Amino acid sequence: MLKRLCDMAFPALLSCLVILTMLPWSARAATPTSWRVVLVAGDSSAPVFDNAVTRLSEMLSGKSGIELRPLTSDEALSGNKRPLATAKGIDAALNGTQAQGCLVFMTSHGTIDGLYLRQDIDNDRLLSPGRLDRMLDKHCGERPTVVVVSACHAGVFIGRATKGDNRILLTAARDDRVSFGCGAEFEYTYFDECLLKSWAKGGTWRQLYDRTSTCVRLKESELSEASSMPQAFFGKGVKDLRLP
Repeated sequence: MLKRLCDMAFPALLSCLVILTMLPWSARAATPTSWRVVLVAGDSSAPVFDNAVTRLSEMLSGKSGIELRPLTSDEALSGNKRPLATAKGIDAALNGTQAQGCLVFMTSHGTIDGLYLRQDIDNDRLLSPGRLDRMLDKHCGERPTVVVVSACHAGVFIGRATKGDNRILLTAARDDRVSFGCGAEFEYTYFDECLLKSWAKGGTWRQLYDRTSTCVRLKESELSEASSMPQAFFGKGVKDLRLP
């Protein structure tokens, strides 16, 4: 009798497992247990960008399931473990991962057309939202994917092409606003400093964004300039996704 029940149950169990592997990650798991993490410092004119990449690398290094891929625009820092930050470099850093989630953190100057990449001469030193979107489609597919863009006009990355149920985007400024703290006298940009401090508290990506935005607003309150107004998008399949 027991054998008969097992014979009947096994095909059903097998079918469930097959269906489960075909579901998008948002339907299978609350949070990935492994991440491919690409960290991009897009400009070397001030140390703030590489400082942020270095600090976030230190925070994530050694955590279980984290595959770190830092990129730099400073030729003095570049090498096999820290390639130059270009579109090809970002594409290569995302390639071949078996991780359950993708995280791309990019910090640099920005324009209404995209992110400045000092070393990317082949692409006029600019990474467009469309190009990034195509790379994410190719390498990350339907896996939970988080993009953090810290730059002036970074909100341009929150557009129709970059939205999806499996994606989260956090940006340092609205598409028509600048962000602050890019000078050589700073250790980090305003947004990066707030994000790094907020990250240590853990929680979800939404909680990270809320804490970071509040911190940025307080830091900018003494400026006479218009606020940067950080922006975010949370796909419905990952709205409660937790930090790595």
